[in-house]
Amino acid sequence: MTFETFYRQTFLPEHRRPANVALHALGVVGGLGLVAWAFWAAQPWWALAWPVVHAAPGLIGHRLFERDAAVGDLRVTRKDAPSWWFIAANHRMVWDLVRGRRW
Repeated sequence: MTFETFYRQTFLPEHRRPANVALHALGVVGGLGLVAWAFWAAQPWWALAWPVVHAAPGLIGHRLFERDAAVGDLRVTRKDAPSWWFIAANHRMVWDLVRGRRW
């Protein structure tokens, strides 16, 4: 499976509800903002909080708005694709939103 196939056939179908997508976008933007601020403020240790800031809103979004019993609530333990693909797909989804592309 390629990343593009994963993104289109696995990731996007699990992100249909606007509230869930909005929380994912909040996590991506918040995480990137945190890392940028941490280095700009010369306090790089704050960047260690990136995984929590990045992932927590999306996990909450799935728990509240887009539950899937087959996948489960703790999506960070999934093994159906490389872990970094989920992070990249989150960023790709937000980039698609910024560019006005909707699936």
